[in-house]
Amino acid sequence: MNTQHDNKKTIPFESIEQRLATMGYDWHSSEYFISPDEVLHTYPSGTPYRPNFYGLCLCIEGWLDIKINDERLTVHPFSFFAISPFNIIQKGEQSPDCKGWFLLFTKDFLLKNIIDVHQLESFLFFSSNTKAYVQLKKKDAEPLLQLYDILKNKRDNVNSAHHLEIIRSLFFTFLYEVAAIYQKDGMVTQPKFSRDDDLNLKFQQLLAQEDIGHHNLKFYADSLFITPKYLIHAIKNASGKTPGKLIDEAIVAEAKLLLKDLSHTIASVAEELHFSDQASFSKFFKKHTGFTPASYRTEG
Repeated sequence: MNTQHDNKKTIPFESIEQRLATMGYDWHSSEYFISPDEVLHTYPSGTPYRPNFYGLCLCIEGWLDIKINDERLTVHPFSFFAISPFNIIQKGEQSPDCKGWFLLFTKDFLLKNIIDVHQLESFLFFSSNTKAYVQLKKKDAEPLLQLYDILKNKRDNVNSAHHLEIIRSLFFTFLYEVAAIYQKDGMVTQPKFSRDDDLNLKFQQLLAQEDIGHHNLKFYADSLFITPKYLIHAIKNASGKTPGKLIDEAIVAEAKLLLKDLSHTIASVAEELHFSDQASFSKFFKKHTGFTPASYRTEG
């Protein structure tokens, strides 16, 4: 197998610039984006991608189909959802009148001059283990709508004094308002960030980048400079799952997406996911899904 193929990521990461280009938006920054107050640009259902940024999204009118980690969601008015580099995203169909706002930002942009590097990850609605979306009532969405109106008025004043500092501050205010919504509904509690949480975060980030290339626990333990035994302890303590289970789940998610693309043969999927042969991939896939790869294509 050649090196170029080995280094290829099956589900590609996309920057804010790349995502906006796909959506047809012209914007001046690669670090953040504030959507305009208009019907969302209609574009064809896309291929899966991983954002290398974070996003906060609220539907206002119409509906939108989206998949987050292969879970299909139909987003209705006042549905809120968050995306992060932990997610695999695929846009589906939308109604002609679909309208909403979305805020995109990179970690470096938001945390500039912030000493606590874990501050962004402490908002657990960005976690891979937390429900990706929540349906709000209009009254509960009002604080978010009010903040968006302020941002909308600021979005084009790029030459005003302290523009980026104001935007960054308003983004943080947004995050805390969303955290309050999640805590009110009992979906998350504000954590104390322990060493196990720190290792879990680093493991999840590494897994998002390496899951098709490395299936064994030792690779991740070595990359994090700890023993496999300690990695198992830390990840299970922080997430409730073993790292082996999380690795398997990530590979299964990649496999499902590839199998749905009929341009890939089952043999090529096995190769992309670094299995030794098609038979070992088929055995793995059936163990974790109950389907053979071929039957998943027709029944899954």
